[in-house]
Amino acid sequence: MAPTGEPLDWLGVVADAYAAGVDRWADGSVTVCRVSGGGNNALYRVEVDGQVYACKLCVADERRRAAREYGALTLLRAAGLDVAPEPLWLDEGCTALPYPTVVYAWLAGEPLNPPLTHGQLAAVSDSVQRMHALRPCDYERFDLPAAWLQWFDFAPYLARLRDMLNQYGPWLRTTAPDGQDLWERLARLVEWCAVTFATTSVDPGRGRFPLGLCRADQNLANGIWGEDGRLRWVDWEYSGWGDPALDLAELRWHAALADLAPAQHAWLRDHYRRPADDATFDERLAVWDRFVVTDWPFLVLRRLWSEYNGPDRVRLSQLEGDPAALRARLVRFIERAEQVAAGGMVDGR
Repeated sequence: MAPTGEPLDWLGVVADAYAAGVDRWADGSVTVCRVSGGGNNALYRVEVDGQVYACKLCVADERRRAAREYGALTLLRAAGLDVAPEPLWLDEGCTALPYPTVVYAWLAGEPLNPPLTHGQLAAVSDSVQRMHALRPCDYERFDLPAAWLQWFDFAPYLARLRDMLNQYGPWLRTTAPDGQDLWERLARLVEWCAVTFATTSVDPGRGRFPLGLCRADQNLANGIWGEDGRLRWVDWEYSGWGDPALDLAELRWHAALADLAPAQHAWLRDHYRRPADDATFDERLAVWDRFVVTDWPFLVLRRLWSEYNGPDRVRLSQLEGDPAALRARLVRFIERAEQVAAGGMVDGR
């Protein structure tokens, strides 16, 4: 598959830096720096004759991460939404680097990090709202797929929870001092979701509600607060068409927003303008709240398991974490889900 975009003659320097396994590499007028953060891909900041680029090597899997990211960035540019960097190059065929690669203009600024100012909070709300307002029928020529983990059927979500309980639960039960208790509490949360899915009148099927563009990754660190006072997002590798209600639920329960003040969570939820043509939005949101708040303890458990057993899948970045801190977060997120199951703690209220 031929690369998309203008040829970039400095990609060989990035290839040399990756092959050498170093964080910094220079060749003539090209300087390459490995950027830390992220657990799946290898990101480099490339400076060439005063121009700065982001070069991202992506894990090669069924998600087609590089193509998905390039497609979303291209669509956003065509839509005139200044919420993401300019896409420059895509190579799924690994012609220049050993992994599928996407290149985009480097965004100058600082990652978002709680506590947020009111201006930053409003920018998050506005950017999410504008993404969700984009509809597939208006951008068919881009052939963007469904967002990752947007399955339009409850069964795969329940299977995901049960699979993780079966895969990581036996190990958790062997850990002291409270492994058995934590496993039992997780099992109860999974069954709570099973009952929710079985008893709801909501139909999550494609065609039952308006789709919007979803990032499917609400990590605040991927929001870059620019020098111009504007918010733009990077890491679109999970993005695609999906249920905005599920994306909004992820905005509430994502680990990166766990330290956001309850009042700010409530503000984000209250100021989200429901689409006029989506009569079941709030009913779906209530169901997705239950799933996402349950999913996050399992994501932390998988991360904790990896600290002791090695990476759970192919990754191009080395994850580092404190097992004690991860276990404390696991307990905290189980408690959070139990509070929601008991009928409280939605939107921080």
